[in-house]
Amino acid sequence: LPAQCLQRLQSPHMDLCHVPATREKGWYLALMAPNVKGPNYAWLDPSRLYCHPQGLQDCVADLLQPFQGDAIDMVAGIDAMGFILGAAAAATLRKRFLAIRKAGHLCVQTVARPYSDYSGRQKVMEVRTDAISPG
Repeated sequence: LPAQCLQRLQSPHMDLCHVPATREKGWYLALMAPNVKGPNYAWLDPSRLYCHPQGLQDCVADLLQPFQGDAIDMVAGIDAMGFILGAAAAATLRKRFLAIRKAGHLCVQTVARPYSDYSGRQKVMEVRTDAISPG
């Protein structure tokens, strides 16, 4: 990246080099862009957070903090955002990562379960059976 962080990633609004002098818990949340898709979407766009090395590192550390001292064998992440944050958490812990996918996206034997998404729609998620075992 360098070259002055690729001229601040071509945008004056996205400073991926700046790290606050004092990093209070959750400081990185300001990196997320607000919802522009309307009231049916209850989320912020985290893609700028993923581009900010210190922001992502601090976010993962904060996510893992409640689990300090717990015996963790594997980290699982649910589709999209869960893949990025879950994989980062697993890498930090040096543990395996299990992607929980939308049905039909895996080409191996799977176990599937229905769920309701954030908008109340019924969907099916699945995981590969060779990545998990009883216990």
